[in-house]
Amino acid sequence: MKQFANRFTRKKPEDSWQVIYMDLLTNVMIFFVILWTLSQGKESGISNTIGDMTVRMINLPGDVLFPPGKTKITKDGKTVFKKLFSSSDAGPVLNFESTNLTQRVIMIHGHTDSDGRKDNNIQLGFERAFETYQEITKYSQELPDHVVICSHADNTPDQEVPHFQGNLNSIQKAAVAQAKSKNRRISIEDRVMNTFQTNSPP
Repeated sequence: MKQFANRFTRKKPEDSWQVIYMDLLTNVMIFFVILWTLSQGKESGISNTIGDMTVRMINLPGDVLFPPGKTKITKDGKTVFKKLFSSSDAGPVLNFESTNLTQRVIMIHGHTDSDGRKDNNIQLGFERAFETYQEITKYSQELPDHVVICSHADNTPDQEVPHFQGNLNSIQKAAVAQAKSKNRRISIEDRVMNTFQTNSPP
C-alpha cells in the first residue's frame, strides 16, 4: 500500500487533469453506447421514411479506441464495439433489411487532430476507420455491402482549437489539448439512403 501511495505521489501535478479528462471521455462514450443499444429495440430494420437522412450518429473518442498515433484498436475499444453491435434480445443490432425505395448504410468517419502533415493525417484517419470497419464486421456478415468509409483528417473538427499567441500557460495548454483530443474521434453514422432516381423535368 505504501509503495502504491509513493507511485501516486510521484505523478506530475500538471498531468492530473489528463487522467480526469480521459475518465470523463470514457464515461461519455459509455453513455452513448447505452443510448445506441437502447434504441435498437425500437428502431430495428429500415426506416420507411423517404429521403436521405441520418437515423443516428455517435462519436467515439479516438484516445480511448486507439493508442496515440496507432491504428490497432485497444482492448477497451473492442469492448465498446462489442457492447454497441453484439446481438441483443431484440435481434441483431445491424439489420440491413431494405425497401424498394431506401437502403440502410453505416458510414464510418475517421477524424484526427491538426498535428503533423495533412496527408499523414488523412492516411491515419482512413486506417482507423478501416480498423473500426473490420472490428464491426465481427457482428454482421452483411456489413461489407452496406458500409462507407471516410477520412476527414482535421478538416471537420468537432471543436475548434484555440489559437493563442506567445508562450502558453497551463490553462491555455489544457484548452488546446482538450480540443485536439475531442477532434481525434471515430464517428459512426447510421444512414438511410434513397435507392431510386427521380425523373428529370422535361
